[in-house]
Amino acid sequence: MNNPWKQAFDQVQAGEELKDKTRAFLARKTRGYTRRSWVNYPLLISAAACLLLLMAGGHWLYFIPTAKISIDVNPSIELGINRFDQVVSVEAYNEDGQELADALNIKYVNYVEAVNQILENESVAALLAGDEVMLITVIDGKEGQSFRLLSGVEACAAGHQNTYCYSSDTKEEDAAHQAGMSCGKYRAFLEIQSLNPHITAEEIRGMTMREIWDLIDSLKAEKGTYEPPWEENGQGRGQGRHGGGHGHGHGNGSGRHR
Repeated sequence: MNNPWKQAFDQVQAGEELKDKTRAFLARKTRGYTRRSWVNYPLLISAAACLLLLMAGGHWLYFIPTAKISIDVNPSIELGINRFDQVVSVEAYNEDGQELADALNIKYVNYVEAVNQILENESVAALLAGDEVMLITVIDGKEGQSFRLLSGVEACAAGHQNTYCYSSDTKEEDAAHQAGMSCGKYRAFLEIQSLNPHITAEEIRGMTMREIWDLIDSLKAEKGTYEPPWEENGQGRGQGRHGGGHGHGHGNGSGRHR
């Protein structure tokens, strides 16, 4: 018996038979204070596994882009947008794009705030004021999000001259990345190739959007088929420098000549 019990019972003035019965009763009730602590290890392992799955699922939900927004002036960058409309990645497609990405603080903010930051960036604003052209292209594999994002970037572009908004899809995005371009610049390259198939992606990759725009103008003038670049059979709407204001064009992302 444990010492505290012994000391307690030694002080009790009772017969030995009564003490023995009391000791036996207490031993049965307390199991002699020798009961081992019991841990349900299978349950603990299952709970840990569920926690890991929950953490992995949360990562998948938040950090995996479900849409992209391609922004092209001369800086070319693409924003990865998650299902909650937050920016989770910023990827540059040229040196100017990397400089712009480094100057921004747009990760983990809503895409509207991110696009506004880009439009209000000092270097971007100077380019647009100098008659450069900006294409904002929403790339999305989920139609519902595409419409929502396109509506948002159009609202951001309102009031900014020479700024055009379009939608595209992941198939065109894959082709653009294989060509080493952002989606917006690749769209312009397809327009040029439809006019002159001898012009290569390498020749276009380093050009600004204004240079690309002017090249399309001159190619169309040579063919006698001039129209404002990237106007989509009435599905898009754009004014740009040809209409004296800002422009928005949203079609099905396929382009007029495709």
